[in-house]
Amino acid sequence: MIHCFSVDVEGFCEGMAESIAVPPDAVGSAAERREVEANLDETLEWLDDQGVFGTFFILGAIAEEQPHLIRRIADAGHEIASHSHRHLRLYNMDPETARAAVVRSKKALEDASGRPVLGFRAPDFSITRRNVYLLDVIREAGYRYDSSIFPIAFHDVYGLPNARRDIHPLANGLVEFPPATCSAFGRIVPVLGGGYFRLSPLWLSRSLVGRFEKHGRPVMSYIHPYEVASTYPTIGGLTWRQRFRHYVNIDRSRDRFAALFKRFQFGRALDVLGQNGYDLAN
Repeated sequence: MIHCFSVDVEGFCEGMAESIAVPPDAVGSAAERREVEANLDETLEWLDDQGVFGTFFILGAIAEEQPHLIRRIADAGHEIASHSHRHLRLYNMDPETARAAVVRSKKALEDASGRPVLGFRAPDFSITRRNVYLLDVIREAGYRYDSSIFPIAFHDVYGLPNARRDIHPLANGLVEFPPATCSAFGRIVPVLGGGYFRLSPLWLSRSLVGRFEKHGRPVMSYIHPYEVASTYPTIGGLTWRQRFRHYVNIDRSRDRFAALFKRFQFGRALDVLGQNGYDLAN
């Protein structure tokens, strides 16, 4: 069984800007562009050493500003997918602005990579009950699958309660591949991605992937370049809760994923979907 290893590509400050107070001149700065490039180079070298290919959900703005990075990722054998245009929550946009971000990012990524872009993931998983109509916009834009729906009920930013937790087709022809979740203490909770992965001990992550595999369900894991590389800013003035949420175990994700790679097979989202009956690349 192939599980999906995915990377959400954005600068540290841009990714955090709607959650915490970041330096106002940091987002889109030359320093952030250098951070993105350094972390991507390190991530690509690491994945090459591990023999693992993944799906990179990338901001369209990065494709416009640093197209050589997109080509580098694609030429290394990884899948290029969209993370919208800028890292802004889609439910805070009016319909036309959201549509433009979905369409523009696809074109920018395809122009930079020279390859079709079939997958989409909203920044901060920001497709909820408030803007579920965007799933039709995503399909109309030419995407074939989506990974924006977090089937949870308790998070302060994202979640679509009672949504399906497995790979499944939507009525509009789009295929939904949600991030991994498990049932614990009567609640559906996220696992194997971002801060949830950083918080979980390795033995638990191993157990969870093994459980998914036993039940024939591939995992959609996700991480950010700064969680498996070494360049990220230290932002001052945060509460202890904010520091914990965004920095805890940030230096351990790389070794933990390497341990999972040794025990389980990880690959691109399109490979996983193909293994499960959705041959979207053809």
